[in-house]
Amino acid sequence: MMEAANPIVPCQVILVEDDDALRRSLQLLITGQGYEVMAFSSPKAAVSSPAAASASCLVIDYLLPQYDGIEALRLFRAGGAGGRAILMTAYHTPELQDVALRAGFTAVLPKPFRTEDLIRALGNSPSSRAMPVPS
Repeated sequence: MMEAANPIVPCQVILVEDDDALRRSLQLLITGQGYEVMAFSSPKAAVSSPAAASASCLVIDYLLPQYDGIEALRLFRAGGAGGRAILMTAYHTPELQDVALRAGFTAVLPKPFRTEDLIRALGNSPSSRAMPVPS
């Protein structure tokens, strides 16, 4: 009797960006790197998503409707989300960088940022980190 192969779980990224064009561009870029991307225009919708707690990475803008990216990260963490957190901001200052890193962000990317910087912040390619689903 043959055992069924364990399917690979793609690394999931929650993307929160209120600018429609930028959100779509980032979604295509991140998906092109092999990640499964769930994109949201508001942090409230992202935090309330059932997938939020299981995502391997959060990529979020700083200035958003309802609350900022730092407060959103606190809400994600309170809901059980772990993993990397990347803050994007057009309002970068050394003080914001410090606050974001202390809040748990693994990277802060000043806008505009280079594609390579985002890919580096995401970490290794998903195929090298994907975990088999236990049977």
